[in-house]
Amino acid sequence: MNGIVGRLTAGFIAGALAVLIFHQGMFLILNMAGLIPVGPWRMNPVPPYGVPLLLNQMFWGGLWGVGFGLLYEEIPGPAVLKGMIFGMLGPMLLGSWLVVAMIKGQPTFSGAFAKGFDVVRLRNGFLLNGVAFGIGLGLLYPMLAGMLGARQRA
Repeated sequence: MNGIVGRLTAGFIAGALAVLIFHQGMFLILNMAGLIPVGPWRMNPVPPYGVPLLLNQMFWGGLWGVGFGLLYEEIPGPAVLKGMIFGMLGPMLLGSWLVVAMIKGQPTFSGAFAKGFDVVRLRNGFLLNGVAFGIGLGLLYPMLAGMLGARQRA
């Protein structure tokens, strides 16, 4: 698989795996440190279709991975930095804090400005999406793209 199909495929798989391993791994660390009350790898159903939460997150992580695969060559820096930049600007800022919040009728920026300044919610979003998911993308995408013959240049 080469070219665009390979990049899209590598991106989707990298994004889904980044959620499963890195994002949820950070959930485990934050939970064990007592910083968040919920644990990782939750399978409770998500409305409206009752899809397990983890699978829902992996699907959306895969879609973000597709975007990363398309933009990979345009983002400056080494692969892990590319992943972190994308994770902070895409899933964290645009996804969770802005677009998803507006769609769900919630305060934007994780409610950080709704009642003063909620540093904890900002920290959690930064660590889960920007750092953990981003690092996962940065590590997994180049490897998968190379295996699929989809990489153009490092």
